[in-house]
Amino acid sequence: MRVSSPPDPAKFSVSPERGFVPQTDPLDALPPRYAAFDELVPILPALIMNREVRRWIAALSEMDVDALSGEAEQERAVLILSALTMAYVWGGTEPDFTLPRNIAVPLVTLSQRIGRPPIVMHATLVLNNWRRLDRSRPPALDNLDTQFVFTGSFDEKWFYLATLGVELAGAPAVAALTAAVNASRHENDHALADRLLSLEAGLREMNAALMRLTERCDPYVFYHRIRPFLAGWPAPGLTYAGTGLPPQVWAGGSAAQSSLLQSIDAGLGIRHEHAHTRDFLDAMRQYMPPRHRAFVAALGEASAIRERAAKGTPALRDAYNACIAATDAFRRRHIGLTSQYIVKQATTHVGPGTTGTGGTDFVEFLRESRIETARSELE
Repeated sequence: MRVSSPPDPAKFSVSPERGFVPQTDPLDALPPRYAAFDELVPILPALIMNREVRRWIAALSEMDVDALSGEAEQERAVLILSALTMAYVWGGTEPDFTLPRNIAVPLVTLSQRIGRPPIVMHATLVLNNWRRLDRSRPPALDNLDTQFVFTGSFDEKWFYLATLGVELAGAPAVAALTAAVNASRHENDHALADRLLSLEAGLREMNAALMRLTERCDPYVFYHRIRPFLAGWPAPGLTYAGTGLPPQVWAGGSAAQSSLLQSIDAGLGIRHEHAHTRDFLDAMRQYMPPRHRAFVAALGEASAIRERAAKGTPALRDAYNACIAATDAFRRRHIGLTSQYIVKQATTHVGPGTTGTGGTDFVEFLRESRIETARSELE
């Protein structure tokens, strides 16, 4: 059943200028009482390199998360604590799946407050891991740096920033999609077709932004140096000491945790009904900020775009199908990138079940999701 009115993006922390990227720039530092944590961030790559990271992390006092003020400080703290978690687990000669209390307790507490799992994810390393070089200019790839990396490499910085570039390029698409959802309920076919053409233009920009990843992130460096720090917890899971929780199994960082493409699917009525795609995409929603997760759901409930296009003029169907084709092209390019950055880099001991950083068999998932997108074209 459709809701009475389309969602207001502002109520879901979605802006026309930045889309799902925070409208207020992430904090560069926490208040002085947390200086020990901020000071550890820039030297973490060296500590990982020298196999000293666990000793330094164990020496930290437990962060007092109750003294954090507001969402921005919480996000900065989650960035630091989740990064320290990945460094602790994966930063030794062998993984250590017992996270010490001084990191585990504050991370779990904060994660419960912000409504996301206690592990690194897209919302952490992409949406909240950047700073503008020139604050008088808008965020763009030539005006950004990361706040944190595991390896200290330019390739890792570019991997996060190029992904952020896709999010920023998608902001006009999200605005056009919201307008199209509104038009699908209240306006004529001509108005809806115009808004869908704007959406298709936005999707083309997303496609162009996606391909910039190859400019400065080497596939070998990504696969062998960066990707290991984005991996999730295999069964039986990670023990978060001092929390009283049983061992936890969580997926690692994945582009599927972005709200951007799931919003496009929801608004256009692209259905993922194969068990592999449906279950995985549903699971990835819990890694989204809660307001973004709610926005995706609200778009799906409110949109009548597909129904209107199916019954509308040839021009409206053509505009709708152009959006489907652009979404399909995005997924095809994503398949090509994952093949280049993961499949071709996998060593012989990694077989057909090669998984993406999110923990799924990404080859099957991406192939099936692309097929489902292409099938959404109207006759």
